[in-house]
Amino acid sequence: MRICIFGAGAIGSHFAVKLARAGHDVSVIARGPQLEAIRSKGLTLKAGDQSWSVDLPAYSDAAEPGPQDLVIVATKATGLAAIADPLKPLIGPETSVVFPQNGMPWWYPLGLTDKPEPPVIPLFQLADRFLSYLSPKQIIGGSIYSANAMIEPGVVQNNSPNRNRMSIEGVTPDCRADVAALRTLLDEAGIASPPPDGGIRAVIWSKLLLNVSISGLALVTRNKASISRVDPDLNVVLRRILAEGLLISKAHGYPLDDKVDAEATIAQIPDHKPSILQDYELGRPMEIDEIIRAPQAFARAAGVETPSLDVLSAIVTRQARDRGLYSG
Repeated sequence: MRICIFGAGAIGSHFAVKLARAGHDVSVIARGPQLEAIRSKGLTLKAGDQSWSVDLPAYSDAAEPGPQDLVIVATKATGLAAIADPLKPLIGPETSVVFPQNGMPWWYPLGLTDKPEPPVIPLFQLADRFLSYLSPKQIIGGSIYSANAMIEPGVVQNNSPNRNRMSIEGVTPDCRADVAALRTLLDEAGIASPPPDGGIRAVIWSKLLLNVSISGLALVTRNKASISRVDPDLNVVLRRILAEGLLISKAHGYPLDDKVDAEATIAQIPDHKPSILQDYELGRPMEIDEIIRAPQAFARAAGVETPSLDVLSAIVTRQARDRGLYSG
């Protein structure tokens, strides 16, 4: 299968290595030092004491590889606006496109007919640009659980060797892709892809609750995610934010009390810097709207009180604005 990974950062590079090693015709769209490193020495994935390297085509312009069978958009949510037009040359009439970004996804309202009306938020406006050349039937929603960090250009470190998965599902009921076959493809490459329990939006909400609580607290304290597991006071705050998040998701048609267990969640928090903290430290745009403020907007639309989330949001937003990493 011809597969292009658009965005060869930490996650994209990880997936590119595994899919290439599984025998697929994989290329990547990259830029800057990462592009040059891949062209000169390939991509390397490290996990524990193991290491795998692959040579694969790397491009700066999506017009070079041309239309693909599958495109995985591995850019961060903050980069989607910039790639909406450059992505187009990769898309043919039969191309399937996976959008697995963190937080609330731009495609959330598409085909949503039996749930409460979502709020009108800026990130949903991206739909106009993507749908100018993509049919909703080609779009696959995704949610990734995988902790990775770039060690140097061309080399990615996986910090969750036994917990790497991507749940996928068409965003509309009439998705034309053979999603079951794509799940098998990912499984065979070493990327677990179980069917999403309750649908892809339920999985999105489940991960969003973890991101807003665990990652949000790691950011404001400048600590690894595990700080909420080892610090008893932060542990209490995390539980409050999780509880508020469960009320929000339930109000919008996705009750998750039986899917998000606070005890199990806290016990499994990895000793890893979440991506939103990595972005802050490296001076990169931050996923404030997608991870922090979107749940707030959904809460207000449903009349759900979220005092702990509101405090966290105010602090995180101020931090990002003070460093010029958020302009919303």
